Amino acid sequence: MASKRVWIMDGHNMIFAIPPLRDLQRSDRRDEARRGLSDRLEPFALARGEKVLLVFDGNDMASNPYEARTPLFEILYARRGEGAADHRILQEANRLLQRGLPVTVVTDDVRTLAGELPRGVLHLGVQAFWLKFIEPESGADGKRIAGDFSEVERAMVQTALAEPLPEPRRLVGPSRAGGSPGVPPRAPGTTGPELISRKREKGRLRQERRLKRRRNNLH
Repeated sequence: MASKRVWIMDGHNMIFAIPPLRDLQRSDRRDEARRGLSDRLEPFALARGEKVLLVFDGNDMASNPYEARTPLFEILYARRGEGAADHRILQEANRLLQRGLPVTVVTDDVRTLAGELPRGVLHLGVQAFWLKFIEPESGADGKRIAGDFSEVERAMVQTALAEPLPEPRRLVGPSRAGGSPGVPPRAPGTTGPELISRKREKGRLRQERRLKRRRNNLH
């Protein structure tokens, strides 16, 4: 029997990637933002029967009073300091790999975290994870779920559909009988000598008009 997958969530990175939670974080309601994220991830863990580790940074205390533990859901706080949460996530990923467990890390931090993950650990972006597992585009009743990541993309598509279509460009067909592209096709029944004769006649008429204008100017 295959081992159950363990999901490691980059907590603050996810908060800043999810607009409603980001708004809470920026309005100094950080506890609400963390609770909002954990309230969405714990049901995900229970529904799949797979362990979720939600890692936050920003704790200077020797023990972790905010740490939540259930059989399938844990909230872990790393110590304060630059890269502390990334270091804790890498530690947990290595520990779980050594136990032979499949691991997926959810983060948008590609530069300093995702690129450092041990070989064999899967990486999933926050948007891809959220739309697939937490807020799919539509619910069971077919209605759109508010607050998902597709709102901006959907609005852009609707705007594009509302704009009038551009006028179609006239395409130049292939040349006929050795003619150049864009030149109107020769009238049916018109031969080469006849065209030359017509051109000469037009030239003669133009020359007569020029001479007539010149004589009028002299008088």
